[in-house]
Amino acid sequence: MTSKTLPLSEGVLSYREAGQGEPLVLIHGVGMQSAAWGPQIEALAGTHRVIALDMPGHGGSSPLPQGAGLVDFVAWAAQAIRALDVGPVNLAGHSMGSLIAGGLAVDHPDLILRVALVCGVHRRTEEAREAVIARATAIQAAAANGTPADPQAPLARWFSESWADQAAKALTSQLLADVSPEGYATAYAAFASGDDVYADRLAEIACPMLVLTGEFDPNSTPAMAETMARAAPRGRAFIVPNHRHMVNLTAPETVTEAMRDWLARPVSGADALRPLRDAFGAFMTGVTVVTVDNNGQPLGFTANSFASVSLDPPLLQVSIARTSRNYDAVTRAKGFAINILSEAQKDVSNTFARPVEDRFATVDWKHGPAGSPVIDGTAAWFDCTMHRVIEAGDHAILIGRVVEFENTPAPGLGYFRGAYVQAANGAKAADVGPDVVVSAIIEQAGAVLLVDDTGGGSTLPSRIAGKDGARAALADLLAKTGLSVQPGFIYAVFDDDKRGQSHIAFLCQAATGTPVKGSFVALDDCTLGDVADSALRIMLTRFTEESQIGNFGTYFGTETAGDVRQLVKGGSQ
Repeated sequence: MTSKTLPLSEGVLSYREAGQGEPLVLIHGVGMQSAAWGPQIEALAGTHRVIALDMPGHGGSSPLPQGAGLVDFVAWAAQAIRALDVGPVNLAGHSMGSLIAGGLAVDHPDLILRVALVCGVHRRTEEAREAVIARATAIQAAAANGTPADPQAPLARWFSESWADQAAKALTSQLLADVSPEGYATAYAAFASGDDVYADRLAEIACPMLVLTGEFDPNSTPAMAETMARAAPRGRAFIVPNHRHMVNLTAPETVTEAMRDWLARPVSGADALRPLRDAFGAFMTGVTVVTVDNNGQPLGFTANSFASVSLDPPLLQVSIARTSRNYDAVTRAKGFAINILSEAQKDVSNTFARPVEDRFATVDWKHGPAGSPVIDGTAAWFDCTMHRVIEAGDHAILIGRVVEFENTPAPGLGYFRGAYVQAANGAKAADVGPDVVVSAIIEQAGAVLLVDDTGGGSTLPSRIAGKDGARAALADLLAKTGLSVQPGFIYAVFDDDKRGQSHIAFLCQAATGTPVKGSFVALDDCTLGDVADSALRIMLTRFTEESQIGNFGTYFGTETAGDVRQLVKGGSQ
């Protein structure tokens, strides 16, 4: 570990640095120094370039002017990161440092990969606010007289009397004794008034956010941590049992492991999470619409996370994303209904998966026995009272107790690998004669496999179905690619009147690798122009357009005219 200094526009930045790799910047709390992050610096330097800053007026860093507020400390942190020239960083702050880190993630998101708020404060109670302002006033008065603040009061708040805390307590006491009275007073005043400066803007933090505190921290409470985590789209709360404010020193292994998990989270949201989403999509599910009565107004969203929990008592579960606009209303509702959609209700699923103003305007529905809306024409429905709501990562799990249900003979709508499945209709469509042409749109990382058409152009892998039918022909096509390819969904069924043939095309996903024949190409005007078969070119043009918005459909008709029945890839709430 090396101690360094760096000139800023006004004054000097002092910091400690260790390790190599993706940058991790640490900011301590009021009265501390970069040494307060000692256990995390040592543990995380093996995988990251760890840079622990001395806050203004602490350690060797120059102070900010008297009267500086939280926004000024945030601006200082942005200047420090830019001066270090390390690009976007992972940023963790403790106490006052967490207020700075949160503000930086709001005001300067371009500088932040991930943010962690350790023992942060958020909208104190009136009693707590009065107490911290009184402490700030006393600290400022002591600084004006040139006397250091008494360290015993913060030590009593920050530590329990357990033997295990004594080494950490001794280090903290020494750091408090070494701090500049003026720097301490300025930072504490900003800390005292900073608990609500960015409180209304946490929803703007789009990066992975860890909010961690000790179970018995009297000022940075677990309730504050959970509230902050819920406010951010990718926030997660972590409460360390039986510890207080200096939790990174008193429970260093636990805090470090929580930070390792946070540092391993994908940065760029949907794109980075796509492989995991696709893996979850390998489990075939049904499609439901979850509905609630919100003070007389029906609300609903599409979900495929439904599962049975218990027969006695009758319990079921479904989950809702914390980013859903319906989150608060649904999690606070007295009950909800699960509507299992039938194969004829893809349009209903699409309506409830999109931000439509009145999702219920186009469906027939009624209030169920327990009061939640139930939709007509479903394969089944369950009307439930709310049994329990469990926060789970970026979703909440709703557990409902079934009050009444109805089951019908209608086949249920399926969902598999990001698209709808109609088992009954799909089986009929695939049951084609031996002369049908079977082709495969094989996608790999956004590119499509094209092969030589023997006439100087390109085409899709295809063959005549033969006596064994379309399924066997598709399996043969995929096997001959030399790749691991998942048999997909029917993307188009059409009659080619010019050739007197019928055609069925399947949309399939390929793993990484190089095909035996042909190559994967990005579809654009140039590559599409090489596809001589006009019917296939039209189909692939539609595929490129649908890929851009993730909303796919199955085409039925001829090579020149037909209609598309929509199926949504991905889904939303």
